[in-house]
Amino acid sequence: MKYAAPLFIFLLFILSACSAPEAPVIGLSMSYWEGKYYINRSYVDAVRENGGRVRLIPCTEDTTLLKEELEETDAVIFTGGRDYIPEWYGKSMHPSMTLMDIHRARYDSLLVRLALKSGKPVLGICAGEQLLAIATGGKLFRDVPGHRNVQHMIYTAKGSRMAAWFGDSLMVNSWHHQCVDPEYLSPDFRVSAWTRDSTVEAIEYRDGQWITGTQFHPEWLPKAQRDAFFTRFIQEAGR
Repeated sequence: MKYAAPLFIFLLFILSACSAPEAPVIGLSMSYWEGKYYINRSYVDAVRENGGRVRLIPCTEDTTLLKEELEETDAVIFTGGRDYIPEWYGKSMHPSMTLMDIHRARYDSLLVRLALKSGKPVLGICAGEQLLAIATGGKLFRDVPGHRNVQHMIYTAKGSRMAAWFGDSLMVNSWHHQCVDPEYLSPDFRVSAWTRDSTVEAIEYRDGQWITGTQFHPEWLPKAQRDAFFTRFIQEAGR
């Protein structure tokens, strides 16, 4: 009998460990420049500190490999970066533009199309939101003055996820010079937040698959707001 209590505790530990749900695996797209893969720590911290496990997906143009890596995730985040190739959305270079490495651009293009077909939750941040628009037939404004390295208010659309999470308005960071052109946004999306000057700040899929894009960086919001945003995203990934 003297071994009964320790054995009982051990069995309880094993049962609880077996029954505890695993944290959702969040795939993070990576940047590429001059032969190096990299990602800002803020994306990783936002996922890890709100219940998710991180799966970094290095740039590759191998579709088979990307499919295999996507299968190992529960959701995908497309991170920010430099400008996408304007010819992809029917425009030409603008003097303000700095293109991302073509290897990364092609990788993003492949991965986003696979992610959109996967049925898994997808979050596009900054250039990631622009990528969602381009991949679904949309266009961008190539240069939007006054939105680099500032803060400003955004206003949410009634009935949108952004409105449910943050109310009618939210102060956000702004680190971009391009944005989604709402006139050419796919009808599968709705604009869910914008600035007073009508710059698109968030988009979301109208139904079915959970897909959201933000022009601002939610991983750089004040911690309470950052955590509210990423907790909801990771909960969705775990469904």
